[in-house]
Formats: sequence, structure tokens, C-alpha cells
Amino acid sequence: MEPITQRPKLSDDDVDAVAMDNGNKFSDLPEPVFHHIFSFLETIDVIRASAVAEKWSYMWTSMPHLNFDYEADWLDPLRKEFPFTRVYEKYKDLFNWVLMAHHKSVSIQSFRLSCLNNDNDHSIYRWINILTQKHVRELHLKVNSHTNKPFTLPRYLLVSDSLEVLGLDLQGNVVKLPSHVGFSRLKSLKLVNTQLLDQVLFHNFITGCPLLEVLSLEGCLFQDFKVLDISLSNLKKLVIDNADWVEPFDQGLRKCELKIACASLVQFAFSGELPQHLSWGKNPSFLKAASIFAFWGERIESDDVVLNEELVNYIFKILREVCHVEVLKLQMCILEYIYPAVAEPECFTTFYNLKTLTLSIFMVKCYIESLIYLLKCAPNLQFLSVLVDDELFPEPSECNYISEIPDEAIACLTCHLKTVKLIDLDDDELEIIRFFLKNGHVLEKMSIIWHSVVEPKTQRAAIQKVMRFPRTSSYVSVTFSEPKQDGWKELGIFV
Repeated sequence: MEPITQRPKLSDDDVDAVAMDNGNKFSDLPEPVFHHIFSFLETIDVIRASAVAEKWSYMWTSMPHLNFDYEADWLDPLRKEFPFTRVYEKYKDLFNWVLMAHHKSVSIQSFRLSCLNNDNDHSIYRWINILTQKHVRELHLKVNSHTNKPFTLPRYLLVSDSLEVLGLDLQGNVVKLPSHVGFSRLKSLKLVNTQLLDQVLFHNFITGCPLLEVLSLEGCLFQDFKVLDISLSNLKKLVIDNADWVEPFDQGLRKCELKIACASLVQFAFSGELPQHLSWGKNPSFLKAASIFAFWGERIESDDVVLNEELVNYIFKILREVCHVEVLKLQMCILEYIYPAVAEPECFTTFYNLKTLTLSIFMVKCYIESLIYLLKCAPNLQFLSVLVDDELFPEPSECNYISEIPDEAIACLTCHLKTVKLIDLDDDELEIIRFFLKNGHVLEKMSIIWHSVVEPKTQRAAIQKVMRFPRTSSYVSVTFSEPKQDGWKELGIFV
């Protein structure tokens, strides 16, 4: 290969020729490829891009993917010059213009809209009507209501023969559900930050969506619900998330029972306060992945673990019902409830199928011993991801950190565990690295992501120490990296 220093430099004419050639190649891409590239942009940026090349002049009128956001940065100059109402009117003008100019023969594949809903302005319902006529397949609405009236799902949307995906974020407002009809063709429904007022109406509504495969309820307020009953024969993925939402949308299901009767369910994710009771209509035999980032009551901040026996049994019951999954994600609170079983000679249940385990811990006795206990309960585990989370706890001296984890022969460490990923690790938490390097007989990869507060100099000293740790596996590679995102995002809450 010719050294870089010996390569001839391109002349200005050559540079222009290469640029023109690349531009021609880009312009010659098939239209579906352009549509895919532009689908990641807001529609206003697609319109601006149409000025770059004559071939693109009217391409935006045939875009099957449209995206409008009234909070977008491109409106900032107008916000400085005009009052909010005037800016929003201009935003609506653009939106109306695009809809009118959009090619009538082109169906809309996906549409994202962020808008307002006022007592005297029913534009959103008119827009939805136009979109249904354009055979929209995927619709995402973020509606900030400046009215006390609930947001109504219009009938022409409910009976749409094209709509398959609906996302609805009502910014805390109430959704008015129909009495006896659901979406005939809908496969995915996501409700965010939305108030639901009637448990019977909601049950009838989702039951009236016979093809529904994905249901996501994020930050929803279940007003006066005694039971949240989800009975859908085709549902494959269920997400219920009420963690980290502002009051009262953080209440979740603490006051009601959760009933799930979904024979085809493959993925289940729950985050937030546990319901009073969780029951499965049938054993979820098809379930492959479960994420339980749930809590109940005060967190434990010492080794003196005293838990309500009834609650501990409730957690054990939940885990037994998902013991056949291949992927399991648990928050550290669940480890608190598991801790009383550590002293028992046998596992409370065995996760024979479990291949991937993801959880968060704190470097104190109850969490470390619960982690070891779970490893014993998962004899075929291959992949382990651990977030070492210490942000909610006192200083180490007050928490009685574990400075040494006893070496132990564990089936999954001896025969199956290949990959360990440790997230948000501090330089005083290296013992967990030593434990897995010493006891992981078939370990192939260990990935360590430092906590953002660990300085480079401290990292280097810690790495030197880690590299001196004994390794049982002769194939293991150890990598160290800076955090690229928040530790919880790196861990991944939902399946």
C-alpha cells in the first residue's frame, strides 16, 4: 500500500470533478432511497433540500413520510419577532400548504405531528380526516391541549382500513374512548402521558383491536381503575411504564390489579410501582423476554434488610411466572426482595432457558449476594450486563461496601457465561471485575464502561490494577471505555 505522504495531491479541478461526480451519484439514487433518507428529517428541511437540485424541486410533494413539530428550532426566529399565537398560525399555514400540495396519488406511510388543540380550533380533526383519506399507515400525534375538553378519537380514524401504527401523546390530557369500537386494522398502539377514565371502556376498546400486536402505556394515569384487564390473543409485546413521570402520572397501577391474558405474548416490560396484584390468565408460555424495573415502598440503604413476607412472596410469584424467559432485566429493588431467599439451600425457581440477564446493583451485601444467588438460578446464562448504581445511596462508609466477593463455583460461570458488561463502574468497585475474571472459566469478553466522574488518570491506575488480576479463561479480552450515554440507557430498561 502506498504511504499516505507519497500520494499525489489533487488539483482544484480534480477536487471539483470528484465533488461533481459524487453529487451526480447522489442525485442518481432511486427515489425510494431518497424517501428513506429524507424520512429522518423534519418536513421543512426536506422542502429546503429541494432547492439544492432541480431534480429534487418537487420531490417533497411525493414524500410518503412527513414530520411536523411546532416546538422545532426553525420557528425560533419567528418566536423572537411575533407572539406565540401568530407563530402557531404560520406553522399551521405551512402544514396546510404541504397537505394541499402533496401528490394525491401518494399514500402517506408515516406521519408525525406535534400541535395544539384549542376550544375554538378544530384543525387537528380536519388534518386527521385528510390523513385517513391519504391512507396513512403510521400516525404519531403529540397534542398539547389548551382546553378542558377531552381529546376524542374520531370515527373516521377508528374505521381506517390502512392505519396500523398509532402513537398518541396527550401531554396529560384525557382521551375520550369510543363505547363499542376499536381500530379494525391497528397492530401497534402507544399511549403516552394520557389520562384514562374508565376501566371498562378501555378494556372494551383494546379488545376491539383484534389485530393488536404491540401495546405500550407510558406515563398513563389510570383514573379510578380497580383492574387493568389486557386480554388480547394476538398481542406480542406489552410495555407499561410509570417510572420517572411527574405526579400524578407516576402513580401507575399502585391502586389496582393488573390482569394479563395474552397467549401470544413474547415481550413484557414493566417499570414503576407494582400493581396490587399481577395475574396471568394463562401461563405465558411464549414469553421470551421480561423487563421488571418495579418497586414498592422505601429502598434499602443498609444491610439490615427487613421486608414484608407477603411482598417477598409476591415478587417470587412474579419471577416464577416468567422463569422460562430467555432474556430477563431486573432493577435493583427486585434484588432487595430476592435477598431473603439467599440463605435458603435451594433456588426459589430455576431459569433454565435464561441466556441474557441485565440488572442494576449497589456494592453492598444484599445486592451482591442476590446477584450471586441469581447466577446460581440461571445455569445456562451466557450474557450478563450490570449497572453499578450508587447515586441514590449514602457515602460508601455509611453503606458498608463489599470489598471482597468470595470465589465460588457456579454452573453458569463454569460452563456458559461468555460476556460480562459492567456499566458506570468506579475505581473503588474493581472487586466485581476480579470476581468474574477469576471465576469465569469460559469467559470471552468483559466490557467495562467507566462512570463519568472517573478521571483519566484514575482510570489508568485502575486499568493497571485490573490487568494484574488472575484470569481463569485464557480467551477473555477486557476492554475499557468512556460512557457514551447515560448508564440506564446503556443498560436498556425495556425489551
